[in-house]
Amino acid sequence: MGPQRILTLLPISLKPKDLLCSNIWLVPILKDYVVGASIGYYMEHIVPLAKSFEQASHKVKKSIMGQDLQAHAHGLWGLLPAFCRYSTDTHKKFGPLAELLIHLLKNDSSMHEDIAVALQILVNQNKNVLRSEKDTLESDTFQLKDSIIYLRIRPTYSQKTATRNIKSLSSYSAELLQALTDAFVQSHPAKRPYIKDSIQCLASITDSSVTKKIFMSLLEKFQFMTCEGEFEMQKDNTNESVDDEQGNVNSKEKDLQRCVITELASSLVEGAKEDLIHLIYDFIKHTFQENNEIGHHEAYITLSRILEEHAWFCSSKSIELIDLLLGLKPPVDVASLRSRFECLHFLMVHMLKMCSEEESTKSFLILNEIILMLKDGNEEHRKAAFDVLQKMSSSLTHSSQISSVAPDRKLISMIMGYLSGSSPHITSGAVSALSVLVYSDPEMCLQIPDLVSSLLSLLQTKSLEVIKAVLGFVKVLVSSLQAKDLHNLLPEVISGVLPWSPVSRNHFRSKVTVILEIMIRKCGTAAVQLATPEKYKSFVRTVLENRHGKTSSKDAGTNNTDMLLADSETKGLQRRKQKELGILSKEKGSTKQRKRKRENRDYGKLTDSSKLHVSAGDGVGLKMAKRARHLDKSTEDQSDGRKTRNKRNFKKGPPNGKRRKMEKANIGKEDNRAGRKPFSKVRKASKG
Repeated sequence: MGPQRILTLLPISLKPKDLLCSNIWLVPILKDYVVGASIGYYMEHIVPLAKSFEQASHKVKKSIMGQDLQAHAHGLWGLLPAFCRYSTDTHKKFGPLAELLIHLLKNDSSMHEDIAVALQILVNQNKNVLRSEKDTLESDTFQLKDSIIYLRIRPTYSQKTATRNIKSLSSYSAELLQALTDAFVQSHPAKRPYIKDSIQCLASITDSSVTKKIFMSLLEKFQFMTCEGEFEMQKDNTNESVDDEQGNVNSKEKDLQRCVITELASSLVEGAKEDLIHLIYDFIKHTFQENNEIGHHEAYITLSRILEEHAWFCSSKSIELIDLLLGLKPPVDVASLRSRFECLHFLMVHMLKMCSEEESTKSFLILNEIILMLKDGNEEHRKAAFDVLQKMSSSLTHSSQISSVAPDRKLISMIMGYLSGSSPHITSGAVSALSVLVYSDPEMCLQIPDLVSSLLSLLQTKSLEVIKAVLGFVKVLVSSLQAKDLHNLLPEVISGVLPWSPVSRNHFRSKVTVILEIMIRKCGTAAVQLATPEKYKSFVRTVLENRHGKTSSKDAGTNNTDMLLADSETKGLQRRKQKELGILSKEKGSTKQRKRKRENRDYGKLTDSSKLHVSAGDGVGLKMAKRARHLDKSTEDQSDGRKTRNKRNFKKGPPNGKRRKMEKANIGKEDNRAGRKPFSKVRKASKG
């Protein structure tokens, strides 16, 4: 039916007297489902309605009602992207819409995201009509998240309509690009991605001279370029307070501005011509030459965009670019490192397609950095190196063959040159690199006959680091190859890895076991046993028995396994408990024996007063005497040098008053633990 008929039947309105809103619930539905509507209808009906809600929100006294009205107004403004999806009157009504958008970009920051998305839709959907069908399917996916109904109804323009729409968009792109650029520089970092994508769309249909003029005005505004067109190096401002007093921009603000402009430059690359590309490249070099590394991440991204979009620049500046990049220290943060590797990826692919000796030397310099990064201690850095190697292999595999040697085979030959290196660290890194390439393309092992044999020969070296890397390569190899291809390599692989089966250090034995299990599963038990030397038959037999045990246990079911595990664990616990109890019983027995001997030895040494307390009755005196005797004995054992004096003092005993207090305190504690009455009450009762 379309939004016009729906809104005629169910109009969204606001009553001025009581400020009641009707049918406002339609806004989110329209936002998701409108396709093929009219920009003119949005300008003539939706925009005035949104303004009426805004005016009403300023008049109300209650803040809650004002916030609700403002939210309704923002929702109506936000219908702009929906009415731009395959709009029926773009070439007729885009002029008035562009003037409104420029006004909103300058005065209403809350509309920046909606305007950016709307412009992307208008540009991309018309460009996609002019592209081939394959490119359209790849680049049109952004609309899937913008419209639910897009999955079912996909209206398209004719190429004639798309051409007229692009022409209308281009006629206002300069003013819109300038407004978007100003909004990008002033906006919060969280909102920049939307604006940046919109700038990229508009720059692709804007004349390159206009884009260059806008970019140069930014460089001059932030004092990165003089009026003569030369870049200025940033001063080392040690005293930033002086700069603030003089009205100069301090170094921190300068660094932030550099990052923003460099990020903006990456969005201007697609539609740029040669003069603008050279200007952006000069600014990137200027950024890399600064003392600090702030802005390098954005510079790497912009440079990779140039190398991706403009092959002529990669051809003309390849040697200079490699010298520039390799002269820089690799970044520590992973995001910058990945952007740097992206640049090296494009340069490496270009170099391997060429046959120049100098370019071949530069390729080895790039490969050196990647191989060293494969052995880095940071896991994220290693993963970035693995990813760039896979990307290189994929790009070279799909590239056309220029010379007699395919580019992807040239890369493998270069990496194999490191296998004879003097450093085990470099050799193991090269083995890891070959593991990545074999994982991406297992058939290379069949096309390069000496690849597997060269790597297996490294198992005879003394470097544990290299052996560990080679066993990892073999595991990747047997996992990636198909069974019919693995049969041809079976004897060579088995004879190479089995000599390390007795070594448990660095998990070599377990690695060999895993390799054998994979080969048994793929090639069969008979083939593996046939290729096994007599010396290692017993080891292979053990692997087969363990594997058969695992299989039979699975067939028997999990219940039997759980019962066996539970029985073994129970028996183990019982044995451990018996051992512990035996030790404890021995300790307790020896302690009791020593205590009994001490009591028999010291019983005759009790004082008369203690004997009186023993005969005090009720059994309380006996416990008190034992407690006092134990206390005196512990005092006796404190020091060997004071043994004689302690015995004399023990016989003498403490004063009567103090002794009674000690006895009361000790027996009182004992009685409290036993749940009996305090000793003082017992004595009173006995006296009575």
